[in-house]
Amino acid sequence: MDLRIGKLITEEWTHILKDRRLFAILFIVPLMYTLLFGSIYVHHKVTEMATVVMDEDQSPLSRQIIQAFEQSESFQITKEYHSEDEVKRALASGEARVGLIIPSQFEAKLKHGETLPLLTLIDGSNMMISNSATKGANEVITTFSMGYSQKKLQLQQGLQSEQVMNTLSPIPYRYRIMYNSAFNYSDFMLYGLMGAILQQVLFLGIALTITREKDGGTWRRFEAWKRNPWRIAYAKTAPYFLINLFNTSVAFVVALYVFEAPMGGSLLTGLALTLCFTWAVSGIGYLISLFSSNQLGSTQTAMLVAVPSFMLSGFTWPMEAMPKALQVVSHMLPLTYYLDGVRNVFVKGNDMHVIAHDCIALILTGTLTYFIAMLLTRFVVFPKKKSQEAAVDPQPVLPSGSNLSV
Repeated sequence: MDLRIGKLITEEWTHILKDRRLFAILFIVPLMYTLLFGSIYVHHKVTEMATVVMDEDQSPLSRQIIQAFEQSESFQITKEYHSEDEVKRALASGEARVGLIIPSQFEAKLKHGETLPLLTLIDGSNMMISNSATKGANEVITTFSMGYSQKKLQLQQGLQSEQVMNTLSPIPYRYRIMYNSAFNYSDFMLYGLMGAILQQVLFLGIALTITREKDGGTWRRFEAWKRNPWRIAYAKTAPYFLINLFNTSVAFVVALYVFEAPMGGSLLTGLALTLCFTWAVSGIGYLISLFSSNQLGSTQTAMLVAVPSFMLSGFTWPMEAMPKALQVVSHMLPLTYYLDGVRNVFVKGNDMHVIAHDCIALILTGTLTYFIAMLLTRFVVFPKKKSQEAAVDPQPVLPSGSNLSV
C-alpha cells in the first residue's frame, strides 16, 4: 500500500474538489455566514422602534414632545392611547416596544416650576431594545428640554445664550423597564439559548432517522408502505417527538428552579407552544432526511439550517432592525416563532391569544413539510416502475413439451 504523504494529500484534495457538499462547506459556507451575520447588523443600531403614546396634557408642549419623538430615528409613533393600562397591554402583546406617557397639567405645572416628569415604559424582554430605547429617549428629551428652556428664557427674560446655559432647568424625565427591570442578562438569554439547543438536537436526531436506513441498506423494506407514507413518517419521527418533549420539560424545570428564570405565564400554554414547535422541527428534519442520501449529508444540511436560526430569530437583535430580505428568511424558520412565544409566555406572562399566531405558523410549517415528504415518498422516493417490478413474482420459463406441473 502506497502511504506517501504527498500522494495522500493529493487524494484528499481530489476528494474535497469532487465532493460538492464538502467543497461548499469548506469554501462557501464561511463566506455565506459572514455575509449573513454581517447583514443582520448592517443598520448598526436599533431604529424606528414602535412607540405608542398617552397624552393626558393635550397641550402645545406635549404635542411638540411627541413630534420630537416622531422625528427621532430611534422611534416611530404608531398609535395613541388614552390610559396607561392600554399602553402596558400594547407592550405586553408586542404591538409596541416603547410607551410614552405625558401626564395631565404637564405644561402648566412646568411653567410654575413644579416637577411632573414624563414617563417612558420600555419593553425590557429584549435588552437591545431596552438599551436603545433608554438611550434614545434620554437624547430626545434632553435635546428638546435644552431647546425649550433656552427659548423660554430668551423670550421671557431677554437673556443671552451664555446666560441661558447657566440657568437651564431640564424637563423632568423618568423611565420604567418592563419585564426585566434589573437588566438581568440570564433572563434575557437563557430561554433563547435553550430553544436553539433543543432545535439543534431534534434536527440532528430526525435528520439521521431515514439516512441510517439508507446507509444500512434496509430502506427498501419501507416500500410496502409506499401507499401509506404517513406510517413511515409516524414510525420514524414519533420517538424523537416524545424525546424532545421530555428534554424540553427537563430544561425548563432546570431553568426555573436552578437558575430562577422568570415564569410569568402558564405552563400549559408553554406546553402547547412546545408541541407546535416540535411538530414543525420534526417535519423539516424528516424532509431533510428524506432528501439526503447518507447520514453525513443529512447532518450537514440540518446544521446549515440550524446554525443561523438563533441569530435570525429576532431574539437578540430586533427583527425590525434587520434588512427586509433577512426578515423574510427569519419568518421561514420555526425558532423565530418559538422564541417569540417563549418570551411572551414565560417572560411577559401573556396567555394563549397573544401567541396564537406563533402556534399557527409552526403548525402550518410542520404540516406543509410533512405533506411534501408524503408526496415525495409516494411518487418520487419509491418510483412506480421499480415498485411494480418488485411486486411481480417472476415465474420460471419452462421449455415446450415439459411434463412438469404446478
